[in-house]
Amino acid sequence: MKTYRSTLNPIIVPFLVMVVFGSVASFFVENEGEEMPVAVSIFLSVISLFIVWMLFDTKYQIKGNDLLYFCGPIRGKIDILQIRKIENVKTWFVGITLKPALGSYGLSITYNKFDEIYLSPKRKSEFVAELLKINPNIQLT
Repeated sequence: MKTYRSTLNPIIVPFLVMVVFGSVASFFVENEGEEMPVAVSIFLSVISLFIVWMLFDTKYQIKGNDLLYFCGPIRGKIDILQIRKIENVKTWFVGITLKPALGSYGLSITYNKFDEIYLSPKRKSEFVAELLKINPNIQLT
């Protein structure tokens, strides 16, 4: 089993880190003697934990004929033999719904008939080479 970590977007990741620190700092700041409502505290805590989970657990694994992806609570499995096309994405905007990635300039993977996913492994060339070993019929664009 090979594991590939996600690249990190130099703008989005610092923003997410600031959101987490801002949420934590809000627990220690008093606003004219008023306490933060419990619902707001719970909401900020859940959002912060979700962001930290995504930052530390975004990775991709090739296990047998399966490509496993993890991004916080977003997890899934793709049969590598069903991958039809891999496109190297060179823009920041990606019109793909499923994007378990923290980086820009990743890979758009088309599998099954119409399914698409965006991944951003750090070692893209090695990642694609591993997929091609299992399924040499993958079209590269």
